[in-house]
Amino acid sequence: MSSSRQNSATHGLSLALMLVIFLGACGFRPLYGQKNSASSRTAEENLGLIEVKSINDRIGQQLHNNLLVRLNPHGPSDRPAYSLSISVLESISNLGVKKSSVVTRGNLRVTATYSLSGYNSEDLGGQSLTSGTIISTSSYDIPQAQYTALAAAKDARARAVREIADDIRTRLAVYFQQATD
Repeated sequence: MSSSRQNSATHGLSLALMLVIFLGACGFRPLYGQKNSASSRTAEENLGLIEVKSINDRIGQQLHNNLLVRLNPHGPSDRPAYSLSISVLESISNLGVKKSSVVTRGNLRVTATYSLSGYNSEDLGGQSLTSGTIISTSSYDIPQAQYTALAAAKDARARAVREIADDIRTRLAVYFQQATD
């Protein structure tokens, strides 16, 4: 092995070792990592114990389905410990308007307000544990052809719903991680 390869390997190893030491010193823990305590559940296990309540309208149904996949990838729990309620509002604004009053660009804004509460538990029953509001804005082109305009709006809606579902999952995982510390 040449001297330069050996030096870069040594530098890489020492950099990795320093990174591990610094991350451990600052209190860094992976969000979905294993707990040291046998009595508490991981954030991932708690996410699997959430029952997602029905949400109104088509966009609510899409959000509900996205959350089911993200929170309970192995199917719903037989004994949910938490209940997640969500309300969704959708608005569309026209951005690009030609001189001929033809709209060429739109913004779809989806606002989701969620609340996580305990479910059938003496110490958590009905009490709101965490809540929040998430806003997602998706821009899309509005072409002259009716079908492509509908397809663009549908795609913007799907992107907004995925973003909201990911954000809700992350916020709930952080809540569970902080609640068990």
